Amino acid sequence: MTKTILLGALLGAAAAPVMAEMPPQAATCVSCHLASGLGMANVAPSIAGMPASYLAAQLRHFQTGERDNAIMKPMAMMLDDAGVEAVSQWFAGLPVSLPEDPAFRGEKPAPQHMAPGEKLAYQGDWQRDLPSCVACHGPEGVGVGEIFPRLAGQHADYIESQLKAWQSGSRATDPHGLMAPVAKKLTAEEITAVASYFASLGGQ
Repeated sequence: MTKTILLGALLGAAAAPVMAEMPPQAATCVSCHLASGLGMANVAPSIAGMPASYLAAQLRHFQTGERDNAIMKPMAMMLDDAGVEAVSQWFAGLPVSLPEDPAFRGEKPAPQHMAPGEKLAYQGDWQRDLPSCVACHGPEGVGVGEIFPRLAGQHADYIESQLKAWQSGSRATDPHGLMAPVAKKLTAEEITAVASYFASLGGQ
């Protein structure tokens, strides 16, 4: 069961203010990310309800080349500092559907009863020093604070592409340096499984 909420409200943080009108700088963004901010599979990720500071940081990473994307770089370069903030605040204030009562790790069934993606998400694989995804990204991947983004309801192809980018080193913008070591321990099958699991958890 899901309900439409603001991420900040779920996590006990201050929710981003909802702007009365979409800022003009976001007009180009919505062609791919949509006015809802939910994006489109195989086109653009869901960014609705993400913390504004996280979104602003990603835009600046595209501007500086720390994140490499042939579509996003020129789009980001069109924005000045005020534009980055306006766009980030707009999308941060959009609602997103998430699990109504996200389950914590101890509330999940025994690992032997979990599907592979769910097991990785909640249990990891400590024999390979592979932590669970929810240890950082929160129960059912709803996101934690301004550093660990929402995975719940994110498009599977996007999660998969980013895990592969962490593996290859083509993405290295993690402020804590946590993602690359984790991603490099995942097999291709595990990446697909965990991406599909989080994609199934609301977001639409």
